[in-house]
Amino acid sequence: MSLYQTVKSAITVRQVGEMYGMEPDRHGMVCCPFHSDNHPSMMLNESYYYCFACGANGDAIDLTAKLFDLNRSEEHTSEL
Repeated sequence: MSLYQTVKSAITVRQVGEMYGMEPDRHGMVCCPFHSDNHPSMMLNESYYYCFACGANGDAIDLTAKLFDLNRSEEHTSEL
């Protein structure tokens, strides 16, 4: 199992969001940190996130990378 697969199996997208200060409502919705958002438009599920307004989406690693403006290398993306 690769490092990325190990991380993805150990933590959910919702846990990542909560770790970085997002507070999901009872439906798992938060205000999207990637655009000006006054009402929750991003869903944090167990295995992925999706913003219904701007289209941002991905898994736990993608969310962390996007929050910190990091790029995932193609080599590691192909391991997923």
